[in-house]
Amino acid sequence: MPTATPIAVDVERQPGSQVRLRVEAPAGEVDAAIAEAVRRLASRVRVAGFRPGKAPAAMVERMVGWDAVRQDTIEHLVPDLYRRALDQTGVEPVSDPDLNVDAMEREKPLTFTATVTVRPEVDLRDYHSLRVPFERTDVDDARVDEAIDEVRRRHAELVDVERPAQAGDVLRCTLVMRRGDEVLSGDDSGERDVELDRDSVIPEIVDGIIGMNAGEHRTFDATLPQDYRREELQGATVSIDVTVHGVRERKLPPLDDSLASLDGHGESLEELRAFYRESLVKAAEVSDRERHEQKSLEALRESVRVDVPEVMVENEIARQLNDLEYRLSSIGIPFDKYLEMSGQTVERLRGERRESAVQRVRLDLALDALAAAEGLEVDESQVQREAQRIAAGTRLDGSQRRRLQSLARRDLVRQAAAQRLLEIVGGDDFVQT
Repeated sequence: MPTATPIAVDVERQPGSQVRLRVEAPAGEVDAAIAEAVRRLASRVRVAGFRPGKAPAAMVERMVGWDAVRQDTIEHLVPDLYRRALDQTGVEPVSDPDLNVDAMEREKPLTFTATVTVRPEVDLRDYHSLRVPFERTDVDDARVDEAIDEVRRRHAELVDVERPAQAGDVLRCTLVMRRGDEVLSGDDSGERDVELDRDSVIPEIVDGIIGMNAGEHRTFDATLPQDYRREELQGATVSIDVTVHGVRERKLPPLDDSLASLDGHGESLEELRAFYRESLVKAAEVSDRERHEQKSLEALRESVRVDVPEVMVENEIARQLNDLEYRLSSIGIPFDKYLEMSGQTVERLRGERRESAVQRVRLDLALDALAAAEGLEVDESQVQREAQRIAAGTRLDGSQRRRLQSLARRDLVRQAAAQRLLEIVGGDDFVQT
């Protein structure tokens, strides 16, 4: 179809971040689109005495009917008109359009309306006055002592003992958890190691096993915690069958210079402590920066005024679930199998992610608004490098490359906005990350 002249577009802003576009295409362009539709249809029908696509237009139209010609014209013309209307007006929709096409006739303009949701306006208020103090973690001797204790524990030997099980022991045992006739975990025929640690094992199970000897069997009830991974089992009472096959305790290495050699960091206990102190300081610095950035982003998110459109929330929930499905597939777990294993449903997952989706969209809108207010831009060469990094050698067509570059540009601009935010909230005490 030849390049058309600009079309008439009327833009009406409506409540709830809605925009109504009233589009009118001139009669000449409509007639050209009708002729193009007839040519497309001619290639699909057989007319006696003519090769496919060579029959006269009037004969083709009589065979297929005006309704078919009109429908084909609308299906091809309206999407093109809609895209041109967006280009002319600069409207950036975040939803598919709700289209209402008026009656189409030859030698007359075609009109239709497209109602879409657009990005809402964001009131940044006085964002320059935001302040978030940078809190530094103190690495004292007590934290170094904890690190050295963990080193000893990591290098400890497991030694069989002839006594009742105590907290901290590691047991060889058979452990099966049931609710009624349903086996929730474990196997009567398989041994497993269980460490009697209330931080890593359900406390009531630990308490039920303490005091058992090798060769002893015990059955007892336990209440699952409220944060148990399967929601329908949270707070449920289950039955625990356990048989202890062996009790082992940890024999810690001595707290002297030999520990440094054993761990491979230094030649003396003093050097070992210095190594872990430095490691803790570096880790604390990273953690402090991440915490400060998170608090700064939360401060911006909570300070802005914006009505988040429902369609943007739904799109973010869908993105999160798609990301979850991709991560599961990368480790060989089908999404439906994950739902079965976790006792989840798609509806429940969507509900659980709704609040985080609202907060994510709100923050993204705030960062985009801050970037616009501060006039932040990114270098196109940086965009190209980021797009190549994301693609990681994947073959993309032209449309996919443009889409990827757009996403890379958006993410880089948001990163620049987050960095500018840290400068603002830090004031004179800004810490370069």
